[in-house]
Amino acid sequence: MISVKELRALGTSLPLEGFRRQLGPFALIQRPPSEDPTAGANTTRVADPKVIEQGIVSLLFEFDELIVALLPPLEATDALTIGRITGNDLVLEDGSVSKQHARLHWSQSERRCTVKDMGSRNGTFLNGTLIMDREVTLRDGDILSFGHVQFWFLLTETLHARLRGELAGARRK
Repeated sequence: MISVKELRALGTSLPLEGFRRQLGPFALIQRPPSEDPTAGANTTRVADPKVIEQGIVSLLFEFDELIVALLPPLEATDALTIGRITGNDLVLEDGSVSKQHARLHWSQSERRCTVKDMGSRNGTFLNGTLIMDREVTLRDGDILSFGHVQFWFLLTETLHARLRGELAGARRK
């Protein structure tokens, strides 16, 4: 993981295409992980909706304090798995996240990313709404919640512009 502050130097020094080559088509941005000793528990804990709601709000106001998840390179069409155990493409060491929680699917030809819950105990939320077992298309600026762990989904060009100060406080294009 890399902090937004650290990424700012890269974003301001590289043109968009170079930045996209380094980061990929989109970024998942979150608050630094909790120091909670039960965070990586072996059994899934029940998520508290109030904690999820508070996390969503804080993402929108703490940009410089956030971190960017480093994702594996994405091909033209690719899927990333998200969960608590090793073997997932994005491992979230939080007891409110299921072992195999959700899947992101990227389609380069459509420039589109979808999310699907994989039967997790706490569900996957999109902008605070439970998505259940359906696949949902993400929009630039959406907030994803996997248990208590929230991510701000930003297309690389939006993140690049924001790091360069070209987008003041806009959440959506």
